[in-house]
Amino acid sequence: MNVARIALALVASLAAAGCQQMPTRAASASATSDACAGASPVDAAETFFRQVVALNPRGLPSADAMHTLGPLLSSGMQASIARARVRQQAEIAAFPDDKPSFIEGSLFTSLFEGPTAVLSAQADPAAPTRVAVEMRYAGQGDARWRDHALMRCEHAQWRVDDIEFGGDWDFASDGRLRDALDAE
Repeated sequence: MNVARIALALVASLAAAGCQQMPTRAASASATSDACAGASPVDAAETFFRQVVALNPRGLPSADAMHTLGPLLSSGMQASIARARVRQQAEIAAFPDDKPSFIEGSLFTSLFEGPTAVLSAQADPAAPTRVAVEMRYAGQGDARWRDHALMRCEHAQWRVDDIEFGGDWDFASDGRLRDALDAE
């Protein structure tokens, strides 16, 4: 009799455990956003691009530039940059007389020369983790454009996970940065 009661209790507890609700993707996203509560994806995007202006990295960022920019980038973006660096080194070894990928120009913006100023940053009302960053290049010719930082909450901090290029002139970088970095 006691064995029957124990078996029945075991079956009931297993059934109850099987019926527990699993966390949904929306619940996970909410938990992630809660981790960054009080912080702003707009402020983080603006900070990142102000560092890009200050450092003016050419091509893939140097180790020194990554020391500053790395903490502002998601782990996914950092991994994409690391993979691109490995491919770049392989290109240099295989074709020493050719210019390898990602060796020059502004990696993080639409304009090859890069920005000289960040003018504004604001979240997309429909997608608050998509931040429009308006930039300016003041030099030979004046250019203004808007790129979009796609932000991710990671380790309780908003970080740049990708960049959508928005320049609309000939030879502007287009598409998304991680697509370019991850292309074979």
